[in-house]
Amino acid sequence: MPPAPASAAPDSRPDASPRAPGTPYATLWAYLWDLVDDGLDDAVARVRDAGLNAVSVATAYHTFQQLRPQRPGRKLLTADRASLYFEPEAALYADTALQPHVAELARRDNPLERLSRACGNAGLDLISWTVCLHNTYLAQQHPECAQRNAYGDSLGWHLCPGSPDVRAYVRALARDLVTNYACRRVELESCNFGGYGHAHHHVKDGVDLGPGGRYLFSLSFSPGCLERARALNIDVERLQAWVRDQLDPAFAGGDPLADGPAELNDRHPGLAAYQAMREDLVTSLVAEVAEVAGEGGASQTSVILMGDRWTAGLRPEALCRAADLVEILAYTDAPAAALQRVDEIAAQLRGPQQLVLGLQAYPPCARRAETLVDHVRAARSRGVREFSFYNYGIMPRPNLAWIGQSLDSG
Repeated sequence: MPPAPASAAPDSRPDASPRAPGTPYATLWAYLWDLVDDGLDDAVARVRDAGLNAVSVATAYHTFQQLRPQRPGRKLLTADRASLYFEPEAALYADTALQPHVAELARRDNPLERLSRACGNAGLDLISWTVCLHNTYLAQQHPECAQRNAYGDSLGWHLCPGSPDVRAYVRALARDLVTNYACRRVELESCNFGGYGHAHHHVKDGVDLGPGGRYLFSLSFSPGCLERARALNIDVERLQAWVRDQLDPAFAGGDPLADGPAELNDRHPGLAAYQAMREDLVTSLVAEVAEVAGEGGASQTSVILMGDRWTAGLRPEALCRAADLVEILAYTDAPAAALQRVDEIAAQLRGPQQLVLGLQAYPPCARRAETLVDHVRAARSRGVREFSFYNYGIMPRPNLAWIGQSLDSG
């Protein structure tokens, strides 16, 4: 049975965390299980009292092992299957073969619905932190929907954005979360191509392919990508053979490719056309999610840049037109390094006001409150208006106050 819609629609919810004009908008990444264990109302009040405006809760998440410093007794929590942490409305997934696994936590009493209500009552926004395509369970259940390299190996931990079923699944996720849980924003992680190396299993290799080689080895030649390429008159079979020809000597002799991804694209028009197709697949998928999320008139879409142009297919200058916001992670203890990253990305967007800066609120990136204060001050000096902090259940409890101090800084 589908869940009842949350009582407060996104556009009727009270203003989140009233704050002084010019104060940045800030959210805290969190796991539902940590919030449940602390008591949802108490956890939401704690976030609100720290001066944050929203909770970004993981609604769809990959496998993990989490160290939980705040928990009494046992400190490790492990999930061996990528799962949804809400009760999905089955009818919304009728157009895709991908049927998600629902975590036991969500099967018990659907705590995401209770969290939505708690956030609404506290004046906080609820943001859906949604891991889209990094999903070992679905990729192995449906290998035809997983990325597949030039040798025919499945990247069985990553769904392919070229697959129509995958795209329908991501759209269904967004519609479900906006319609049934009053999510103010759908925050997209891994809504792009994945690459070799960031896998489910421990990677064992002894050959250095170099940046260019790793890029070529990560290229997806899934059924969906092949079909799309043929429709664009790309000789994809010839390209696939060429990719193998470049990689075979590296595998045979152990020497990395001399050329990087940009050079490879410059000297092979077929590869450049294929790369443009891949970038369009990613951008258009984000745009489709944004269209679905915006149907209610109030929900935003943001996309997290985790990956690069070549392997992931992420182009900030295109994504800033597809999504409302673009997010970067500046997990460093050096505000100057974070500021350099801000400047690089903001130049490719409509401006710094479209950027969300993600900061880690615990060591080694923040060993004291002053580090977070310096990060926020520096970014605000460049015009950044939004911040996300990582992570409610991973950081020690006193660090929540550090976040509040950084937001109060001038």
